[in-house]
Amino acid sequence: MNADQLRFPTRNEVEAANKSRMDLLVGDTMVFDAKDGGSIPDKGQRDKLLSNCMAPETIVLKKGAQVMLIKNIDETLVNGSIGKIIGFMSEQTFDRYTANEDTFSGTQGGTLTDMPDDEDPMLSKKSKAARRIMDNMAGSTSQLFPVVRFILADSTTRDLLCQRESWKVELPNGEVQASRAQIPLILAWALSIHKAQGQTLERVKVDLGKVFEKGQAYVALSRATNMAGLQVLRFDPKKVLAHEKVRSFYQQLSRVETLEKKDESGKKKTGFAAVDYEKDFLER
Repeated sequence: MNADQLRFPTRNEVEAANKSRMDLLVGDTMVFDAKDGGSIPDKGQRDKLLSNCMAPETIVLKKGAQVMLIKNIDETLVNGSIGKIIGFMSEQTFDRYTANEDTFSGTQGGTLTDMPDDEDPMLSKKSKAARRIMDNMAGSTSQLFPVVRFILADSTTRDLLCQRESWKVELPNGEVQASRAQIPLILAWALSIHKAQGQTLERVKVDLGKVFEKGQAYVALSRATNMAGLQVLRFDPKKVLAHEKVRSFYQQLSRVETLEKKDESGKKKTGFAAVDYEKDFLER
């Protein structure tokens, strides 16, 4: 990704950083409230079950906001994909947009959209007409959803209309105790270290000032694809912690490898001893 991101240990730091960036954006805000349901009627109990759901109960977005996808859509757009909101459209408008992308080019995502039509010499009459059509349709009673432009692994872009997706908490018998339908996005100028797991980023700033958990520093730093794109803030060696069970595992693993070399048969082993030890360790 070409996007810059900050990583913080705590949720409060993340929310403050994202809010400050949102406040810099011009334009109207769009508020999306989740639609919660399920077999449990009490809202308090449902909220407890949904407390670990990535989708927030309410999300406020603006054009230009950097966001992260929190749902797997297909093989190219997955949980963790980063993009930027280029506008808000109804499903009907988006269908027309994708069918006539060349006509609509510059009306939603480019810097030219910040200029009035009569001051923008770069826009053709056809593009200006397309903008007016979009403005009229955006003012209709149809539900508007964010259109996000994602940068794919091959450096191409793809626009996605982010409509509501569902998250469920189910019993083994299939009963849905709690469910949430929400826009599958969260603000992503800053993310918590916890939510960054599994991501790979070309440019990332990591704030380690309030690291509080074992392995947290490792998770944050290992998101970077190269040293040139990594900036570390408030580094403290004392906060780079490893769990004692992990230390013990690797110490024992080294001993197993040493024993392999000293095997009386003189034959080179294939590493099964280490694998067996790992299995035994995890079972314990």
